[in-house]
Amino acid sequence: MLRLRIVVPVYNDWPSFRILLRELDRVAARLSTRIFVTAVDDGSTEQPDPAFNNFADIQNLEGAEIVHLAANVGHQRAIAIGLCVAVTDDDFDAVLIMDADGEDPPQSIETLMQKIGQRTEFCIVAQRRKRTEKILFKVSYLLYKTLFRFVTGKTINFGNFSLLSRNYCQRLVMVADLWNNLPAAILRSRLPITTVPLDRGRRYAGSSRMNFTSLVVHGLSGISVYADTIFIRLLVLTIALTVFGAISVATVLTLRIFFPVHATPGWATTVTFGLAIITLQVFFTALSSILMLLHSRVQRLFVPIADFKLYLGSRQLLFGRSFGTHEKSSDWDRTLTTGSLS
Repeated sequence: MLRLRIVVPVYNDWPSFRILLRELDRVAARLSTRIFVTAVDDGSTEQPDPAFNNFADIQNLEGAEIVHLAANVGHQRAIAIGLCVAVTDDDFDAVLIMDADGEDPPQSIETLMQKIGQRTEFCIVAQRRKRTEKILFKVSYLLYKTLFRFVTGKTINFGNFSLLSRNYCQRLVMVADLWNNLPAAILRSRLPITTVPLDRGRRYAGSSRMNFTSLVVHGLSGISVYADTIFIRLLVLTIALTVFGAISVATVLTLRIFFPVHATPGWATTVTFGLAIITLQVFFTALSSILMLLHSRVQRLFVPIADFKLYLGSRQLLFGRSFGTHEKSSDWDRTLTTGSLS
């Protein structure tokens, strides 16, 4: 029987997570799969309702736990830590990443799993077919995808909702870019990707906590994964502008020397110096950026699987039997004990 670990980042959205557990339990009843849920508490400042710990209605899930982080590290890094926890346990055949708010419908898990077929290695991602966000978010996301394609040459048309085999997950947590952006890290890791068109669901409760600033940072984090590609394109653009500037200056000098009758006094000097200044600015900007990139390559990278334990607080089993080995806690334990994972 397939052992599926579900990684869910949560920040204060405990009502939605409680609904998600109930929906996942219904899905588990239809699948011949052992499902264990790992919620990554990204430094939440709100405690759940007292009724949260009543799991009498959960019958089909193998179990669920909360990994409390010592601080808020952000949505993408919480996912990275959740994947590292799963890999450290090494007790699953596949891992599924999804949000807790219901926008990644649990009913779609069966559709994703059908794409596995007879394969032992797989990376299956949900390609958004229909979105429910406001028009501003849709336009912003379209601009992000367009900019991503323009500066990287890659097409990104999926989010966090994805299903990976254990070996592929073990490879992914070795990729430093995972710390910044999961979808971009998947592209960067060169894993063979299978896309499944799925509609985006509606939130279970409350409203999205991602504001405009968070959205911009998220987009730039994804683009930053391809910093080397961007700098090379910048270098090519610089060379092209330098050649264009040289040709333009040569043309101006030719007109000034051989056709002075058609020239306005002082125009040749103005145009020549203007082009020279623009060309030099572009050249030195590109040179500085490339040198910074090359210098960063000799620095130690943050590798998620090697460094994630720095951010761990405590680990709490909500119900059931964990795939891993740690004690069950029936209360809301907020005691931070770094290294409690081991």
